[in-house]
Amino acid sequence: MSGHAPTKAISFHQTRMLIEFSPSISATLFIGLTLAFAQIGEAQSDSDMSADSHFREELGVNPYTTPSIEQLFNTLDALKPIPIQELTRPLRALRLDNRVKFALSFGVLIGDGFLAVEGEEIKAIAPLGRELLRRAKGLGVQQRVSRHAKQILDLAKQSDWSGLRKELIVTQKDVESAMLELRDEEMVHLLSLGGWIRGLEIGAASVVADFSPERVSKLRQLDLLDYYLQRLDTLSTPLKSTPLISQITSGLRDVRQKLADTRAVSPEDVSGIRTTAHDLVALIEGDSSGPAVTRSD
Repeated sequence: MSGHAPTKAISFHQTRMLIEFSPSISATLFIGLTLAFAQIGEAQSDSDMSADSHFREELGVNPYTTPSIEQLFNTLDALKPIPIQELTRPLRALRLDNRVKFALSFGVLIGDGFLAVEGEEIKAIAPLGRELLRRAKGLGVQQRVSRHAKQILDLAKQSDWSGLRKELIVTQKDVESAMLELRDEEMVHLLSLGGWIRGLEIGAASVVADFSPERVSKLRQLDLLDYYLQRLDTLSTPLKSTPLISQITSGLRDVRQKLADTRAVSPEDVSGIRTTAHDLVALIEGDSSGPAVTRSD
């Protein structure tokens, strides 16, 4: 009996201590779990910040100031028929350590995708997907684009042109989200600007091919043009003084002057706008050191 007594005494004592301290243990566990779940929720919130309207407004990114490529496509839809063959250009591999040029050129490339889809140019889709991926790597968002590049190729094989158009829109949105998560809002605006400049070239060429005052009015996006000029003006002084940004700013001011003139915009004015936009696209793409991107047969 005496040999078992100490064991019973200890067991009882431990049980009593556990009962006495269990509220503290439970409270500690509850607080710990609450903090853990709060951290998980915060991490999830951070990953979704690019979709938060307040976060986007804080960075100056909203549907009005930085329109999606979808809005650009809708504008171009209203200007059909589009002279696709004369607007199509050979894609060249852009291999530079210049994120500004990569952002601008990514937007330009999305505009090229619109042309390829409108013309149902299946041979143009594979090189387009490869070059989107290459430029996404230059922006540091390659992983976000890789799955889209594969989907673009798969949709082209199926001749799903409606799906391809949607995939281009989603690709642009995903790249934008990735850069917003990096708080790289300048690159988001430049990507949008690159797409808009290519869209301006396409739109102006369409108006020249079938001129009317009603069609000209669709090019008069002065508020948006003013916004892009303001954003260019807020870039750092060294960046603003580069030939690339200086010439883009000068070109956009020239376009604005033509569109803002109180007199009727003439076919010659629209032709001049097209030339300016064409030259700006060539400037953005002009330092391409790589060979022309071949089409797939």
